[in-house]
Amino acid sequence: MEAEAPKAGHESVLKTKSRVSLSSVDKNNIGTLRKLLSVILPVVYTERFYADVLLADAEAYCKLIYCNDIPVGAVCSRIETDAGTKESKLYIMTMGILAPYRSLGLGSFAIKSLLETASTSTAKPRLSSLYLHVQISNSDAKRFYERNGFTEVGVVEDYYKKIEPKAAWLMRWENPPLPPGAATDSADKPTAKTDEKPAAKGQGKGKKGKGR
Repeated sequence: MEAEAPKAGHESVLKTKSRVSLSSVDKNNIGTLRKLLSVILPVVYTERFYADVLLADAEAYCKLIYCNDIPVGAVCSRIETDAGTKESKLYIMTMGILAPYRSLGLGSFAIKSLLETASTSTAKPRLSSLYLHVQISNSDAKRFYERNGFTEVGVVEDYYKKIEPKAAWLMRWENPPLPPGAATDSADKPTAKTDEKPAAKGQGKGKKGKGR
């Protein structure tokens, strides 16, 4: 069963009637992330990995996945910027769900949230793409990412050092251009065009609804 595309607030109700939500990884729940990854994946992550997860620019792309308020998975990414071209990409370092909670659409919910955040962000420099590695023995994971818009662009030999097989597929998702009219100000904060005229002196200000 697939989750619906994430809406504002990144909450959804699956067809199983389970409540799913995402929460940014921070110093208060980093221990939960450590425990989850130690169970989900056959990889031991370094302290550098956990330091990268807590970087300010990674907050929007490092999330714990909750099902009925229980932490059951995680997705962690980092922004990489080429010093020469200034091109920025998002590298998905890890993503996984506890075994009893797989095939419920939780992974699709999380990855769609990540793609939505990347594609609608007006921060500069804009992310040109997202990429990740998938162990070549994990064909189920490869199909999962393909269903969510990723494409295999190559095979990296000897990518994994301590597990077999060592080769990995390189998967990539190209970030589409921002729609016409999207803009950022000098502080890289979203700005919105408006046709409203300033209120006349003495005129009260009404409440404005938030558009999407």
